[in-house]
Amino acid sequence: VKLLPAPLVLPAVIAGGVIGLLFAIFLILLLVYRMRKKDEGSYVLGERKAPSSAYQKAPTKEFYA
Repeated sequence: VKLLPAPLVLPAVIAGGVIGLLFAIFLILLLVYRMRKKDEGSYVLGERKAPSSAYQKAPTKEFYA
């Protein structure tokens, strides 16, 4: 009883496993990179400055063109 019917099935399974493993490693490295990048410079160390585009109340008059 043959386990694998075609002679190219075993190399295809091995190649698929290697490619899947490389893809998983790439995704893990990408997640680690994004987490480290997110941590850099995201903390406020000094006084908070007011945003330059602070909220202003809209005028109550309407103008019709």
